[in-house]
Amino acid sequence: MNSRRILAFVVSFLLLVFNTNFVLAKTRTSNIPSAPSGLTVTSVTASEIDLSWNAVSGASGYKIFRASPNDSSYTQIATISTNTYKNTGLASSTKYWYFVRAYNAYGTSADSTHIYATTSQAVVTTTAPKIVLGFATYYYSGDSSSYNSMTANTSTIDEIATDTYTTDAYGSISGLVPSSQISYANANGIKPYAMITNNFDGSIAQTLLESSTNRQNLINNTLNALKVNSYKGVNVDLEGVYYYDRSYFTTFMSELYSALHSQGFTVTISVPAKTYDSTTDGWNGAFDYAALANYSDQMVLMAYDEHYAGGSPGPIASIGWVQNVVNYAVTVIPKNKILLGVAAYGYDWTSAGNAKAYSISQIYNLATTYGATIQWDSTSQCPYFYYTDSTGVQHTVWFENSTSLAYKLDVVNSSNIAGIGIWRLGLENSDYWTTIKTKFSR
Repeated sequence: MNSRRILAFVVSFLLLVFNTNFVLAKTRTSNIPSAPSGLTVTSVTASEIDLSWNAVSGASGYKIFRASPNDSSYTQIATISTNTYKNTGLASSTKYWYFVRAYNAYGTSADSTHIYATTSQAVVTTTAPKIVLGFATYYYSGDSSSYNSMTANTSTIDEIATDTYTTDAYGSISGLVPSSQISYANANGIKPYAMITNNFDGSIAQTLLESSTNRQNLINNTLNALKVNSYKGVNVDLEGVYYYDRSYFTTFMSELYSALHSQGFTVTISVPAKTYDSTTDGWNGAFDYAALANYSDQMVLMAYDEHYAGGSPGPIASIGWVQNVVNYAVTVIPKNKILLGVAAYGYDWTSAGNAKAYSISQIYNLATTYGATIQWDSTSQCPYFYYTDSTGVQHTVWFENSTSLAYKLDVVNSSNIAGIGIWRLGLENSDYWTTIKTKFSR
């Protein structure tokens, strides 16, 4: 072979090698996955940042890089096969930067977009003791029912609201003051509040609320009663208020709150239970939960009398209804202001449609007297029974007891609201208090 032919062979061989390597290199480069797109933060807590991005065609997996607190000094923190990542164990209130690369057998992509997120502030979770408010009555001189209950359960009761004062349409108040209840409460670390009612009379409320003069009279008289009788605050329990007096009622609470708070008194309010807000509802339309929360330290949801003495027989407070009442309330009232009203009584309805209220102990005695079997309704989580009296009249009894109460206290705990308001002291039995102590770790 002459030199010219040898030279031509060598040149051809070199060209073949070059072209092969070029093609291989080009093929290898074209199969490297593209950089991930759409990198975004999907969730942030005090200790976790969650990421997601668009899946890359041809990628075997992804490499996650992180830096803090600036967009520099990155470290690879994970290699995964999915297009989502939860970065846990982070410091609170700290800024973290991220980017992602896709990879396969041919190589690793360029960086995705660089993004950052700041973890939220760490929340120290403390469980505040649940508040136990007891409504206390004093129906006649020497009435000791509520007083005896308070003294027997002093360590479990935080507040009492004495059902004392009734207002007329012009803001004048009257009532039998339970001095012994107030004195005992003040001496034993229980806050006494004066309860103001209107006898469930909407017309009284209308005249009272629609007049600035009448509202101011009630505020002045309330303030004086609190000072003279050593109360720590007030519980407003105006019921039957016409729905069209909604704004007037809110105005009154605003004025009352301003006057009493400035002098160190607590302002609480009892409100009808509801599961949604209707401005025209005949019973609860006047009660704007969200607005009233601005002028109340506590709001007692009267979540009882779902079935009442004047209506058809049924649970006093079924658990589903109570849960729905709380579910709505927490959307418009701060949880630390909500007390769930709980009942300590029952109703005995006759077939003629009449009903009578009894304490828990009286109801158990009634069942014993007539040999009735107490039954349990698993839907409402409430007890009931039937009996026929000596005249042949059929009766239906629904009531609250320690077992039904336990389900409601579970709602208080799981919803993380402030506590309960019991209607009323003197109607409950010892088991009732045992349940409160157990569920609230008192």
